[in-house]
Amino acid sequence: MSQKQQQVLRIILATLVGLALIFELVRDSQRAGDFIGYINAGNAVINGTPIYADYLNTWPPFFAVFSVPFAYVDAVSPLLVRLIWLCGIIVSWFYITKSAVSLTNGKELVLKPSDESNAIWLLDWKVFIPLLLILRFVIDDLSNIQINSYLLLASLFVIGCHMKQKYLAGGIVLGFIIALKVYPVFLLPFFMYRKAYKLSAIAIGTIAMTVAISFMVFGPTEGLSNYQDWISNKAMGETILTHKNQSIFPFMEGLATSQSRGLEVHYNMLDLPAKTVKMITFCLIGVFALLVAFRFRKPKTKSQVVGQFFFVLAAIPVLSPLAWKYYFVFTFPLIFLQFTRLNDKEVEHKSIVKWLFVAAMVLSIGSTDGILGARISDVLEVFGVVTFATICLLLSFVLSYKTVPKE
Repeated sequence: MSQKQQQVLRIILATLVGLALIFELVRDSQRAGDFIGYINAGNAVINGTPIYADYLNTWPPFFAVFSVPFAYVDAVSPLLVRLIWLCGIIVSWFYITKSAVSLTNGKELVLKPSDESNAIWLLDWKVFIPLLLILRFVIDDLSNIQINSYLLLASLFVIGCHMKQKYLAGGIVLGFIIALKVYPVFLLPFFMYRKAYKLSAIAIGTIAMTVAISFMVFGPTEGLSNYQDWISNKAMGETILTHKNQSIFPFMEGLATSQSRGLEVHYNMLDLPAKTVKMITFCLIGVFALLVAFRFRKPKTKSQVVGQFFFVLAAIPVLSPLAWKYYFVFTFPLIFLQFTRLNDKEVEHKSIVKWLFVAAMVLSIGSTDGILGARISDVLEVFGVVTFATICLLLSFVLSYKTVPKE
């Protein structure tokens, strides 16, 4: 295929993606989505009612305080607040891609073809194909009017600050996003492992400030009650055993207890208590984390540190007790990195790495209901198809990670 034909194909594909995003924007702006949970949480703060009366609110108390401005705008125009949020998600993906490109190879993402050596076009196959590969989860994030794309952008901002030694800004943003949705907390041990103690301390201090703000808003008694309620019933509650939850935890419970993840589909091999299975899962995660930490020891280059960070981002949905499909937007930076390395002659275990990456993408994209239909797609989710896809992606990076000999 000639360069001109490739350029025409790129433009056609980009047009189709653009139309799909516009369709989502128009459709989703008129839906309640998960965004209604944000609105209800904000209204509970405004009206002084219990913030956890709404089953949708599974977030820390500070998230309800954060949602207050959206509740006020929603009272004026529900359509307007959703349009702003959804447009922000679409715009954020340009900056997510821009950050991933810059952190991976130091190039500048541009909107038009450029001959400059330090620039790369948004529709260059090295950029555009990874975007197509993650599109399923981006659309899921849009259709549910979720916050995950913003959290991913904020996470990339944090690693950028770390690389530039801007620890104050990085620590504040990291602490803020942990206070909102908790699951970015997996980034905190990463920075401690990398001996970024100043950034980590600032993040912890920021979390403490958000807790203090929550107590100021709710008062001492209600503030304490809210955090106790959230910890006991939300953060530490029972695993949500449904095929829609693609975390490793429900997969393990479906495997080692007598319970089903739904659709009357069973793959149980054992009949252990759920609490026992959860402890086994934590132990397996701990062993895997230690092996990975050993593999990642003493990086000597910026690219290795960035790669490690992308790995942790991609692992977040699998390790989080709750992982709806839109959480997997966090795999994009690692997908981008691994895709750019497929033709790298120096990659270790190249053949296995390539097949693992291909398997990850086939499992992820090929299992969508748009391809297989809702029933087959749901059944595959019972067996943890997205979970396995992400594990394949993670393993592809672990095997291809170049260890650096001691000096």
